[in-house]
Amino acid sequence: MSVLKRGAGALLASLLLAALPFTAEAAESTAPVPGPPAASAGVTAATEGVSLTGDRAGSPATARPAQRTPAKQSAGVARASWYYHITASCRGYENAIAAGADYWGGGVQTASGGTPVSCTNGYVAGCGISNAVGCNWNHGGRIALSTMVRDFALLSAHEFGHNWYDHSAVGCASWNSPYDVMKTQMC
Repeated sequence: MSVLKRGAGALLASLLLAALPFTAEAAESTAPVPGPPAASAGVTAATEGVSLTGDRAGSPATARPAQRTPAKQSAGVARASWYYHITASCRGYENAIAAGADYWGGGVQTASGGTPVSCTNGYVAGCGISNAVGCNWNHGGRIALSTMVRDFALLSAHEFGHNWYDHSAVGCASWNSPYDVMKTQMC
């Protein structure tokens, strides 16, 4: 093996280790999801002057300045509704999960319909990496969240964001903008 290949392998291993232990990752599957559709692929979420645009095909989300709209919208204008329910494994975390869902608007918490949201006190299994603290399968088919993170509402917002968007960039997620919510790590 050449020195160049060994060096590239060592660099890759170092980068992967730097991402431990708090990486938020969304796994995708091709299985159809029953229930109401979350939203169309071209949805744009606007929050605090920044719009996040992404698609279901796996293109990275991007930030751009929000287009200004008139100060008053007509009473008939409403965001599309999407549905989720919190399972018993998340007892005590319901408010943080609802706060994360509310970040994107239009979320309706139900008793048993829509995306099931479950919680674990360890890493989320079956998400494609061993150290995932959150996972959203099939753009809202199922969400799992780890209680190991400091800002559980932010993790919730990040994973609900995967209903529409891929990761925006490598780095620590924050509440600064939709672009930052969709970064890869919960630091």
